[in-house]
Amino acid sequence: MRMHFVVMVMLLPALMRAGSECRSSCRLTNISITLESEECGSCITIDTTACTGLCKTQESVYRSPLMLFYQNTCNFREWTHETYEFKGCPARTDSVFTYPVALSCECSKCNSDITDCGVLSQQTLSCNAH
Repeated sequence: MRMHFVVMVMLLPALMRAGSECRSSCRLTNISITLESEECGSCITIDTTACTGLCKTQESVYRSPLMLFYQNTCNFREWTHETYEFKGCPARTDSVFTYPVALSCECSKCNSDITDCGVLSQQTLSCNAH
């Protein structure tokens, strides 16, 4: 009986951590973005950070037309922008690409003013795909 108690006490912190991850697993992740410039004749893949994961959500059995309904999604809380400049571009060509870099994440309503709230493709594009 004493051995079972010791094992349970040792497993308790791990079980509590696992439970909190199941409730909200919105977190930073490393991603690769493929940039292509036909004008500059180049294609590169850059690494950046984004937000990914699940957020707790509840759906009502009855939806009232008078009540707004939304689900929380995993979004950028804080971010910065970085730029990449394509080399060897013709004069008067826009050779600068600016992209967001997530610094922290949160579960919140998707803000369609600054975010594409649609489903992302799981297909990874590369420079060789074209």
